[in-house]
Amino acid sequence: MCYNENKTSCYEGNMAQTDLKENMDFVKKNREELLKDHENKYLLVFQEKLVGAFDSYEKAAEEGVRLFGMDANFLVYHSVEKEPLNFIVEAQT
Repeated sequence: MCYNENKTSCYEGNMAQTDLKENMDFVKKNREELLKDHENKYLLVFQEKLVGAFDSYEKAAEEGVRLFGMDANFLVYHSVEKEPLNFIVEAQT
């Protein structure tokens, strides 16, 4: 079995990446409808489902933590016409 420095299985890290990818795929697949219904909102997505739309990132993230916990793999996505260039980086220690 594979373990990282935190003594958690490598599988858990891979699951987080898989969850994030699946949530992003959901947003991409439904982007036009989400944009039409929730333009300039912060969307809370969990397990490939839209949970809610919020006026700020902070409100969406707080609701994600309240509903799913600190360790859950939910996505907060800003629904805007022109998407900014974003980078997702995992820190290596």
